[in-house]
Amino acid sequence: MNLKKTVLVIPVNDAEAVMILRLAQAMKLPTIISQQPHGASLDREPKIIQQIKDCGAERIIVVEMPGVKTEKKLSDLGLEIVIIDHHHYQGLDRACHPKNKKSLPSSLEQFLKFFKITDSYLEKLGFDPRLVRGIGIIDRGFVWALQNDGYSEAEIKKVIAYQKKIMRPFVDLKEEKKYEQTARDAWKKRKVWQEFFIMVDNTKKGLRPYLSIILAQKFNHRVPLILDERARGVIYVQESPRTKELFDKFGGFTFGEDRNWGYKNSSVLKKVTLAEVKKFLTE
Repeated sequence: MNLKKTVLVIPVNDAEAVMILRLAQAMKLPTIISQQPHGASLDREPKIIQQIKDCGAERIIVVEMPGVKTEKKLSDLGLEIVIIDHHHYQGLDRACHPKNKKSLPSSLEQFLKFFKITDSYLEKLGFDPRLVRGIGIIDRGFVWALQNDGYSEAEIKKVIAYQKKIMRPFVDLKEEKKYEQTARDAWKKRKVWQEFFIMVDNTKKGLRPYLSIILAQKFNHRVPLILDERARGVIYVQESPRTKELFDKFGGFTFGEDRNWGYKNSSVLKKVTLAEVKKFLTE
């Protein structure tokens, strides 16, 4: 594969994306980095078509930036578009293979497979294969997927620590510690409803990643959670067998092997409230 004729387009908004970026840089793969947060779209990326033209690329690998209009424009230019994603979006299924409909692995796992990256090659590039693959697995199905894939408790702790390490250039450590403490304080105010813990978060950054770690460390098994991030305008239902039903009812998006659902109230006119979610879950 001619890497010089390939360009990777990726938003650096979580540990999985950062891991893919670090691998791409080690491979000397041309890259266009988006500064968009979660919910990134190729259609909202400024001057992306011109950037791609300037690269002289013939193949574009787009990671978790769905943008059907821009994808078509690039395809009409005769460029090969490779989509790497594993999420359900409203009106767009990229969690399953388009032909056999099987659930796709994480984006990092897809990236490794696409470039035929072996453990020995990862070592040659200066990476620990177990940690690299662990980042992809934890993005696919959190710590439970790591357990299922044979990672020991000690290894899981190492993967979580590695997540934090590779994110350090992109976060303010003081801010991170503040949010970790805020998550611990929020946990103390949790409420119990049916099988769910319910938590309301009023921070603009959002506490979901921190709360997920707290729950995993405290219980060491899947815990159903409804998280209403009101300041960010996002509501989540985690670790529930009914998340696909929520997606079918309200739209939004799914993640974590379709066991988790989210809805961005901040970007739509039709809002989904905590009361509506609870009502639906009682039906």
